[in-house]
Amino acid sequence: MNSNAYQSFRDQLLESEQFNLSYKEKYEKEVQAMIERKLTGIIKLPHIIGLITGLVLTIFFGAFAIIVPILEKGFPFQGRFICAMGAVFGLITVIVEGRILKKGTINLKKDYLSRAGLDLVVLGILAILVFVISGGLLDRLMGVQMLALLLFGEVAVAVAMLQAVIVRSELNTREKLLGIEYRLAELAEQITKK
Repeated sequence: MNSNAYQSFRDQLLESEQFNLSYKEKYEKEVQAMIERKLTGIIKLPHIIGLITGLVLTIFFGAFAIIVPILEKGFPFQGRFICAMGAVFGLITVIVEGRILKKGTINLKKDYLSRAGLDLVVLGILAILVFVISGGLLDRLMGVQMLALLLFGEVAVAVAMLQAVIVRSELNTREKLLGIEYRLAELAEQITKK
């Protein structure tokens, strides 16, 4: 059987199967409750701290990227770019944390993973840039220190990304098991009616 015929046959089987709407509604409510967590009390605190940190980073690195090259005529372009990337990193933090706080909930499937992914991209760009410019520094030790600091940041963001993937995988598994549980309850109800 070719894949198109199999897909069509599968779709026909799924369409012919009747679902109990009350079980489907319960299932969707429970899945939503698993994925969306309300921000209350102590759970809100890290996001407020993240928002404040993002604002400070954006202002500090943005001002540094603009003001220092004006005051210091020989300031290298790479340094300005690194400061601008720090401001972008802070701005990403402000946007993500602000959106989470505004909603009042956190989507465990999307929010953690998107934040960790954006952080990884920004730090990856910074790491590449620092790696390129560290070879041209007169003080080689300064280049090594910059790379070590960025490596620490990359490892921290990679751990956050792995944690987000693990949480997402766990939620997907729980969602599938919940679907099976409701389907079995529906089938048991149909059997007892007969």
